[in-house]
Amino acid sequence: MTFAFPKEQRLRQRDTLAALPAKGKVLFKYPFKAYVLLGGASVSRYAVAVPKKSFKRAVKRNLLKRRTREALRLNQTECLGSFCGDYLFVYIAKDICEYSAIEAAVCDILSKSKAL
Repeated sequence: MTFAFPKEQRLRQRDTLAALPAKGKVLFKYPFKAYVLLGGASVSRYAVAVPKKSFKRAVKRNLLKRRTREALRLNQTECLGSFCGDYLFVYIAKDICEYSAIEAAVCDILSKSKAL
């Protein structure tokens, strides 16, 4: 079992990112709002967004994105298994949450997405 977060798991295509809020299902678990589009690729792909409106400093936005990606990297095999889909995690909290809260929310969203 590998815990890597390789490039093929990063969601970067503009058309796919634009389709997620339009066509995907919405899952909410504080501090995230997640858009999930099931099927598609043979591997799950992820994108993380932290709005500049909430956090003006890039240092804080990058910290939250790093914490979220780390939680995804460590828990994707445990929570998803062989389930595939595209995910956009949008951080909606107004303050910086601890890693444990972020990890719990990510695991909950990944587990809920299997039931869709």
